[in-house]
Amino acid sequence: MADLEPSMRLNPRSSVCLILLLALMSANPGFAGAEASVVREVDSRVDSVVLYGQGADVRRTATVDLPEGVHELLFAGIPHADEEPLDGLRASASGSWRILGVDVRRRNVMDIEAESSFALQQTVIRRLKDRRKLLEMRCEGIRSDLDFVEAIGVRTAVDATAAGGTDRLDLEAVREQLEFVRNERIRLQDQLLQEEQLLAEAGAELEAAQLEAERRGPGGPGQVVRVRVAVPEAGEGEVSIRYLSGLAGWEPGYSIHSSSDSDTMSIDYEAVVSQATGEDWDGVEMTLSTATPSMPSGPPDIGPVYVDRRREINFDTAMPDVAVEKGEIFGGAGTSTLEMIRNAAVTFGGSAVTYELPGRVSVGTDEQGSTRLRIADFTAPARRVLVARPVVNQKVYLRADLVNESPYVLLSGEASLFMEGEFVGPTRLDAVPAGGDFEVWFGPDPSVTIRRTVVSRKTDRTGLLGGGRQTSIEYRIDVVNTGEKEATVEVWDRRPVSLDGDIEVRVVDVEPALAGDETYLDLAGKQGLLKWMLTLTPRGTAGADRTVSWTVRVNRSSDLDITPIPE
Repeated sequence: MADLEPSMRLNPRSSVCLILLLALMSANPGFAGAEASVVREVDSRVDSVVLYGQGADVRRTATVDLPEGVHELLFAGIPHADEEPLDGLRASASGSWRILGVDVRRRNVMDIEAESSFALQQTVIRRLKDRRKLLEMRCEGIRSDLDFVEAIGVRTAVDATAAGGTDRLDLEAVREQLEFVRNERIRLQDQLLQEEQLLAEAGAELEAAQLEAERRGPGGPGQVVRVRVAVPEAGEGEVSIRYLSGLAGWEPGYSIHSSSDSDTMSIDYEAVVSQATGEDWDGVEMTLSTATPSMPSGPPDIGPVYVDRRREINFDTAMPDVAVEKGEIFGGAGTSTLEMIRNAAVTFGGSAVTYELPGRVSVGTDEQGSTRLRIADFTAPARRVLVARPVVNQKVYLRADLVNESPYVLLSGEASLFMEGEFVGPTRLDAVPAGGDFEVWFGPDPSVTIRRTVVSRKTDRTGLLGGGRQTSIEYRIDVVNTGEKEATVEVWDRRPVSLDGDIEVRVVDVEPALAGDETYLDLAGKQGLLKWMLTLTPRGTAGADRTVSWTVRVNRSSDLDITPIPE
């Protein structure tokens, strides 16, 4: 496709023709006007969409057969709203055709030609409706005739049966009557089949005529894009227009499926598309992008600064009124699509990621709903861990530690969680690079129970003369596996962290030993966290229940008043 920029390569013959056309236009200014060019409205359809987080770059294409010369093509049916101008409008053409200009005008009322065309289409629709009604009546009449013929056949058979074995039975007459019934049935069935076929064709013609009338419309408000194109050599080609719309966008969505019998989880990666542009996207090539078109700008202007004699301020002097245009400060309805998209880009940030969806997709315009389109599906290695924090919540939760081994960057978005095929609930997934680790929480797991108890709490005097004090708090956590499978539980608790050098906090009599992984050890000293890794055997076995115990001791001098020690 050749766009508006002069970057085309033409064959010699086309180049000569194009040069002659352009020379004629330069010599005769009237040639560039509407009178010198051939004006025609073209049938176009949306065939490609680049969808951003907020906004869409829409391409409409028309295939036309044009003679040599300059033509003015009108792309009608472009949705219009007062707050939705056609930003980013540009045009391109195939082969050696040259775009001379593109602009947009608003069609507020239907012109005479459009009105005549629409009225003619309505006449065609009325005639097609009358024809369909006539064919329906014919089919109904033939069906009645068939019922009558069938009744004759039944009566003939009944009479022949009643007269059987008597002199009243005339076999030849019965044979003739049945032959008549059979032939008449075949004739009527063939006639009905033909009429029903004509009825179906009439219905299809009526539907097509109604769609065409809807396309032409009764002349409501809309936008028409006018493209001027120079054709150096007669033939068929394509002319496309592209424009930005701020009334569409997409965000990622996920479905994560977990099964206890598998060490992987399947992930469906989808795009949740919202589309309220006013035009259906039917069978389009769609590209999803996190990039954002923006309006290039230079540095701000430098304003002058002044030095003047210091003067006394007269507070009785009224301040001059300052007129502020509506929306100038807070952003009014006149904000352009480019501005909206540019603001969204600042919020999103980061490197652009692009997904080209396979095949063609269809998304109807809908101001309320959304459409989910598949980007990819893949499996991720998963390690299931049960996590308990009984100091804040006496439940055991299931966490899945996953690795994104797919080639896709998983963008931040909503995820639906499924366990053994049943919907668990929604969650939020943060951005994950290809090869990155991430975790997903599946909620409480009732197969493991936990209970935290403060066994004892006491404060004693210490030191030779009782000059110190020691508060001792003994804790106990009981964990029980009621499930049929072995379970590994990550148990977390805490100890007080001293903020004063005269206050000493120690943890003693810990059973079993605390975890020794580096991640935990980094947190333990800074935040006072305690972590145990417990393995529980299936229910009914000796290791199905475990107990964790420890004691916290807080030492200080007797005259030092400290804050309360939480349990």
